[in-house]
Amino acid sequence: MSEGELVAYDRGRRPPMPAIVLGAMGLLPMLIALFVRLAAGVDPDSALPGKIGGLALTYAAMILSFLGGIWWGVASTRATEEQRPRLLVIAVAPAILATILYGLSADMPVICSTLLGLVIALTPLVDRMLDRRRLVPPWWMNLRLPLSLALGALTIGLGFALT
Repeated sequence: MSEGELVAYDRGRRPPMPAIVLGAMGLLPMLIALFVRLAAGVDPDSALPGKIGGLALTYAAMILSFLGGIWWGVASTRATEEQRPRLLVIAVAPAILATILYGLSADMPVICSTLLGLVIALTPLVDRMLDRRRLVPPWWMNLRLPLSLALGALTIGLGFALT
């Protein structure tokens, strides 16, 4: 591979700046919720941490559903006829899991946020499959892996902070 080809390949593996910035901004709701919860420890009678935590768990569930929507779009537009049915089944799983885990989170916030965070952290496994089949851009995993691991960890942390 020539130097020019190597530079072009590396550039192709680097996510576009808007995707990096917007992806990073997507972590803000969880960071803010954790900050509010930890800062509110001085006022245990405040209802704000619970409300913010509930909103943040809603956000995490929505992001998980959003990822399923991305996978549905990839399956619908880029997959072969042979690949499509399996990928469409995989694509609906995040919305179902998000709904169940969010629905149970009021009664079991630590368990549900932990499971929700783990599922989010594991979503790059599906992305990796899409990447291997060349159904996503070359930079996809370089964006998705750190964002999924960060959002998963923050979601798990929020659950423990809410107790």
